[in-house]
Amino acid sequence: MKVLRVLNDKLEEVFLVVLMAVATAIVFAQVITRFVLKTPLPWSEEIARFMFIWLIWVGAAFATKERAHIRIDFLVNRLPKMGQRLCLVLSTIVWLIFALFMVYVSLILTNSVMQGGQIGTGSGIPMWIPYAGIPVGMILMVFRMIQNIIIDFRALKKEKGGEADA
Repeated sequence: MKVLRVLNDKLEEVFLVVLMAVATAIVFAQVITRFVLKTPLPWSEEIARFMFIWLIWVGAAFATKERAHIRIDFLVNRLPKMGQRLCLVLSTIVWLIFALFMVYVSLILTNSVMQGGQIGTGSGIPMWIPYAGIPVGMILMVFRMIQNIIIDFRALKKEKGGEADA
């Protein structure tokens, strides 16, 4: 159970930190080999680009978990607490529907690229691997949105119960 708690709390953070460190090391190695050894690494730029694709999509899931995505809340902030919480839940549900659609479409895209058998020119990596970052990130976002909705419903229930007592 403790392992699940750690995965829930730190999955995206650890993945992002490791991926960013590796991508930085690869880009640094590319700079050194290009300017010092005068022999650039043929695969480094492509691998770094693929890693940044994964960083973007998993980073979006992390932002979902932290509720750090940009939102316009000018009108929502003028509502009472119960209205604010309800708007938050409704907007997350609409976003969840869109994310589920994106999971579906990105899985089709990734499968299409996999069936095509494309290979990265510099790295030799199958092109479906960078494309797989999209459905993986979207699935993580869906999971985090469901968690957020559950948290918001519990808070909504608690607030409603608190109003009934008052």
